[in-house]
Amino acid sequence: MSAEDKGAGWTTMKIDPEIFQELGVRDPEETKREMAISKRVRQVRKELKSDSNNVDLQLELGSLFIDGGEFEDAIKQLKQIISRDNKNGLAYKLLGTAYGMSNHEDEAIRELTRATELLREDSEIYFNLGGVFMLKDMFESAARCFRKVIELDPMDRLGYANLAAAYDVEKKYDEEVQVLKKILMFSPEDIELRSALSTAYFNSEKYDEALNHALCVIELDEKDPQAYCNLGSCYSAQNMVDEAIKAFQKASEIDPDYSLPHTNLGSLYATVGRLEKAIKEFKLATSMNKGDALAWMNLYQCYKEVGRMEDAQEAYRTYEGILNQESQGAASDHNNIPGGVVGTGQLASGADLEAAAPGMEELESES
Repeated sequence: MSAEDKGAGWTTMKIDPEIFQELGVRDPEETKREMAISKRVRQVRKELKSDSNNVDLQLELGSLFIDGGEFEDAIKQLKQIISRDNKNGLAYKLLGTAYGMSNHEDEAIRELTRATELLREDSEIYFNLGGVFMLKDMFESAARCFRKVIELDPMDRLGYANLAAAYDVEKKYDEEVQVLKKILMFSPEDIELRSALSTAYFNSEKYDEALNHALCVIELDEKDPQAYCNLGSCYSAQNMVDEAIKAFQKASEIDPDYSLPHTNLGSLYATVGRLEKAIKEFKLATSMNKGDALAWMNLYQCYKEVGRMEDAQEAYRTYEGILNQESQGAASDHNNIPGGVVGTGQLASGADLEAAAPGMEELESES
């Protein structure tokens, strides 16, 4: 067989870009993209030398700077356009985008708001503005922008997804459910969306619906450990203890390095008074994920319940350290249903932890 014949049946394989990061080299596809941008920048600059008043070329240059991550150059270029024409909505749109992508949120809001006044039917402007509001923790304003995106483009899937995220942060779970249901009309077999809907139903205390959608996720992917964790939390919320234990154990079986099943199992055992089993599970969870504040808080409570006050103090100190780090800005996972308890039966997740926790002085007085 000739080399030509041998090669004819080969399949060209695409390498995962992450491998390049691990090897410390650049992704060739990203390099090609940057080279294409640089080439077009040179072409546009050359064309502008002979046609310096061409606004379309000026705008394209600003856009190319944004695509290439040259935000200062983009801002300078776009400001020049606006200085000559303060009614150019596209220039404001691009300028606001450049500010937003370079972490100048206040300036981005100002310029993008101006762009909405000039280009009222451009859904991308509202989408970008909503994204900046999310970065500023102005979730009500963000939701208003994403609603406008959907009004202008009812098929904008990302608009719905971001609106759902804004509602989730605001704890407007009923509204989030309605939005997620609409997105699922576009992608009924999207596992992440189905999981997010299950979580939203759970958070709104509609456990039957949460359970049904958790089961749907498992039907779509029976090897998804997160889906079994969510299923276990749904069972737990309905006092179906044996079913919940089996679901959490299944999640751990699928992914032995996944800490959440152990956190949830510990929470469930604590709820029914099986504190030694709870301690074992929380210790497993914290060994796998040292930043699991819920596991550390519940471990503290269990140690306290069984009179192991020195261990309780150590667990609580670790918990406090994690909270201090998270207060500096940690992202939440909207697809995981919390399954934790504080003490022996009180459900807790995220924001509930600090309110449930005593100060160290109380711990020390009991030791």
